[in-house]
Amino acid sequence: MLKDVIEILSDMIRIDSRNTMPLEAEGERIATEEEMGLYVEKLMRTLGMEVEKQYIAPKRPNVIGFHNCGVKGAPTFGLNAHLDTVGTDGMVIPPFEPTIKDGFIYGRGSCDTKGSLAAMLKACDVLIEQKAPVNLLMVASASEETGCQGSYFLELSKWPCNGFIVGEPTSNKPVVFHKCHGTLELIVRGKSAHGSRPELGDNAVLKAGRLLCWLKDVAIPQVSKMTSPNFTNGCTLSPNMITGGTKGNIVPDYCKITCDMRLIPEVGAALPQFKRLADEATKALGFPVELGWTHAGPAMQTPVNHPFVKTVCETIAKFGLDATPQSVAYCTDGGQLSLKGFPCVVCGPGDISVAHSALEYSPIAEIRQAVEIYTEVGKGLGARD
Repeated sequence: MLKDVIEILSDMIRIDSRNTMPLEAEGERIATEEEMGLYVEKLMRTLGMEVEKQYIAPKRPNVIGFHNCGVKGAPTFGLNAHLDTVGTDGMVIPPFEPTIKDGFIYGRGSCDTKGSLAAMLKACDVLIEQKAPVNLLMVASASEETGCQGSYFLELSKWPCNGFIVGEPTSNKPVVFHKCHGTLELIVRGKSAHGSRPELGDNAVLKAGRLLCWLKDVAIPQVSKMTSPNFTNGCTLSPNMITGGTKGNIVPDYCKITCDMRLIPEVGAALPQFKRLADEATKALGFPVELGWTHAGPAMQTPVNHPFVKTVCETIAKFGLDATPQSVAYCTDGGQLSLKGFPCVVCGPGDISVAHSALEYSPIAEIRQAVEIYTEVGKGLGARD
């Protein structure tokens, strides 16, 4: 048996697994998922799981544990949570010192999403100890916080699976729809000149200003009209960073606007939407708007009548929680797992409003409840099969 789930989570919080740069970005990283991966691997092996580590980059593993219950034809229950966290700049508590106070546990990752990961491992512990007739596939993924990049590389074909619970903070309620998370760079170019003779140049920053106005007045309202009955709002577009110029006395020949775009599942692939946006901006403004670096974490759309969804929701209802399938605007590894053919439900302890925050925490009662929910889902799959 593993130790108590809060002790496991405390160990995890003490491990620095910050991920603040996209997978392909150059430069020195402040941390990796290696130490967290080693810790999770140790727990998996303690449970007698078959363990496989799939590296997406040096010191950045996806860690997979599989337990065969020994019952012929038994279903396989998939559980997924990520190893990495966001950065710690601006935090008002010690990020790597787990603190328990008034029924909450504080620290980076306590909510997003080491709380779910600890609860899932403890649930596996209980299911194995009780010899439940269900196989277990535990997937701890890397590089989730930079656009669900690590789960893209997961190779799970040798482990058929009836469905995954994806651990993210939902207050233990079921989520079956989420949006695509897109990041795109819009680039405008000009001509440099001495700052004393701006008329000899072509100011890319001023052109980017026109682009910003067009985004605000035209593109954002258009995007918001792409709606779905499964979401309270439609697609969104938010220009969040702007970079341009080289020196205060040089007319800038380059400016880049980095945007966040959230797309409902019905829109389909993100890249055609990005290209359309750049093309329409070019046509409207009369100067080229180039599409630079892009990345998209796929949306998730699991049918509410899928047998796996029904099992999860029926289990959640037994705990007195609202078991109505819900939607969220944020993105998870459930998008990539869905593309690989696995039905997914996002469900985990904590509140998304405090994820990534300066004061991250999770209710201890919800973490313990998550252990029970995951355990009962596993038993339910075994009984239903």
